[in-house]
Amino acid sequence: MYNRVHVDEKWFFLTKVKRTFYVYEDEELAHRAAKSKRFITKVMFLAAVARPRYDHHLKCTFDGKLGIWPFVQRIAVARNSKNRPRGTLITTPVNVDAKVYADCVFNNVVPAIKDKFPRACLQRGVLIQQDNASPHRVVSSAMLGANGVDSIGVANQPPNSPDFNVLDLGYFNAIQSLQHQKRTRTIDDLIDAVERSFVELPVNTLAKTFITLQK
Repeated sequence: MYNRVHVDEKWFFLTKVKRTFYVYEDEELAHRAAKSKRFITKVMFLAAVARPRYDHHLKCTFDGKLGIWPFVQRIAVARNSKNRPRGTLITTPVNVDAKVYADCVFNNVVPAIKDKFPRACLQRGVLIQQDNASPHRVVSSAMLGANGVDSIGVANQPPNSPDFNVLDLGYFNAIQSLQHQKRTRTIDDLIDAVERSFVELPVNTLAKTFITLQK
């Protein structure tokens, strides 16, 4: 359990269609308009976490939060509009396929493991645990080894077993709960809200989720 890094993707939405508000009798309900209830702006994120523990080398607690990364790109708008001139860079979501997923693991997850994971555990070997979705199969221990990655391998979860991953087991829901407490109007706002929620979530929440997984 201590040598595993759990990775998974999740959609985070700009807002929800239905929300509950508690107000006094003389208060007005908050009003928010959206272009469409069926097509709410969303961004997919890849998160990587490990079990929190004490790092004897750095003499501090390793919080287990390796990182969360959005699948987005910056493109220049092709036409002028009342909102922005032509050529302005905007953030747009990216369709996640096998290549995009592999690039994110290789360029983000692997460096984060090397930088943040306790040295003693890293020397004994670390496994990146992922589900068996089709785009994930391109990432394997052989693929990482062929690209010069040492002491980091890949382990696939059994089919149809999301409860084997702490992110699906409850940690993603905890992040989403904090994210919805923040005001977001654009994709950049959404990315900032999710990243801040990931950082703000207490370490105990992740530790308790790992204990739930053990049960």
